[in-house]
Amino acid sequence: MSHFRGDARAPLPLHPLEKALVIIAGTQLVFMPWALGTMHLWSQLIVLGLAALGFSIALIPRHYTSDYAREGEFRLLMWPKLVRFPIFWLGLALMVYITIQALNPSYGYVQFPNGSYTFRSLDHVTWLPTGIEAPFAQMNAWRMLIIYAGAWLLACSLWVGLTRRNAVQAVLATVVISGAVLGLVAILQRVTGTSDILWFIKGKPSYFVGTIIYKNHAGAYFNLVVTMAAALGLWHYHRSSRRHARNSPAPVFAFCGLIAGVVVLISYSRAATFLLLAFSLIGLIVFFVWLFSSAKEGRNNAVVFVLCGVFVVFVGLGAYFLKFDRTIDRLGNAFAQVQSGEGGSYTSRQLAAHATWDMAQAQLTTGWGAGGFRWMFPAYQQHYPAIYRPHGPNGPMMFWEYAHNDYLQGIAELGIIGAVLGLALLAAGAINLIRPGGLTRPPILLLAGGLLMTLAHSSIDFNFYNPAVLCTWVAALVLAGRWAELENRR
Repeated sequence: MSHFRGDARAPLPLHPLEKALVIIAGTQLVFMPWALGTMHLWSQLIVLGLAALGFSIALIPRHYTSDYAREGEFRLLMWPKLVRFPIFWLGLALMVYITIQALNPSYGYVQFPNGSYTFRSLDHVTWLPTGIEAPFAQMNAWRMLIIYAGAWLLACSLWVGLTRRNAVQAVLATVVISGAVLGLVAILQRVTGTSDILWFIKGKPSYFVGTIIYKNHAGAYFNLVVTMAAALGLWHYHRSSRRHARNSPAPVFAFCGLIAGVVVLISYSRAATFLLLAFSLIGLIVFFVWLFSSAKEGRNNAVVFVLCGVFVVFVGLGAYFLKFDRTIDRLGNAFAQVQSGEGGSYTSRQLAAHATWDMAQAQLTTGWGAGGFRWMFPAYQQHYPAIYRPHGPNGPMMFWEYAHNDYLQGIAELGIIGAVLGLALLAAGAINLIRPGGLTRPPILLLAGGLLMTLAHSSIDFNFYNPAVLCTWVAALVLAGRWAELENRR
């Protein structure tokens, strides 16, 4: 068939170095959710190693022959693309900034024999950003540097090292397929009623989903899988219709996306469920508008409606067997809390947000130091008794590891300087997606919608402090921009 269509239509294999990068980046992105969301030190070190390996491979000069490029034999240097990548320089500035915080602590951790702790003042350079000297095994600036470096190196390697659209789609497809398998595991765990992660790892039964130890992180992660599956499915459907192909992987991606969506519903993450329902409604409207406004040649609408019918039946059966009514009840309770402004996690998170802002204002320019939230928050938390000692003045203190608001916690830890760097990184990623016309292409637009979902969810949770969600989101942003750029070259 390739010979009949001509050499111009025959696909060429990926360069071995690019194929190796796809494998390494895919391995990193698959490993992270399966490794309990990469919330532990051992998994974070493995991720950093994989990211560094992928970054090194992405920068190796490539020798192309006619086997890998139609232009003939040439040598491709990779580093010029890296130095033109704004995220490389902005990320490097953030890494240096956190390193200065780590090397210039203003407070040091002191633990008492009874297990309690306090902090003592340390000599430090007052005109430089400061951090908190705290146990590495729990959390400090060095731990946060490991997490951020893994995401930054992954972003740079994907942007520099992927030169073909099928390589970009291969990384996305790897995440989708792995997410669907993890979703099936989560469904089996829910059906069997196990109280252990993977049936042998201790976990909190009402919190873990699959191998992700916190349900809201699971909801955010599987929402990203849904949007990746939708983007790939729509692209392959359009391609097969245009080429009058009899077979297409589009139904496979649709099914994977459906599995991930079911997991979001049974995760009982209220914010993730609400965002998924909103995304699904908007996505379906966009899909059907595009479907009936595009050229009809080569398109079989009956197949589309049959597939939609099958998926509706599947969701209906899942709702019956997996008790989706609990999800609906939890959404109703959440809306009731918001309307009344009283009780539940909503009020607690609002109070925590106020206390976090108080903490941020005390060190607004440079912040308290990456990873320092949990150590300094009690000093401001104590002014809000409902989230400090909720069971009375003699009751146990509530310990907040995270603020449940990524943006306020980021300002509290990194200050205005770090927040500006973070906004600049986000803006650079958005420009890389929008400038080549990514928002005019429905598949990439769906992927952008998934990125916005995570941004919205992070205003009431700590998704970007989960390395699996952080790296998957960063990869999706970079891959969406790369996909848009490569589409323009065809």
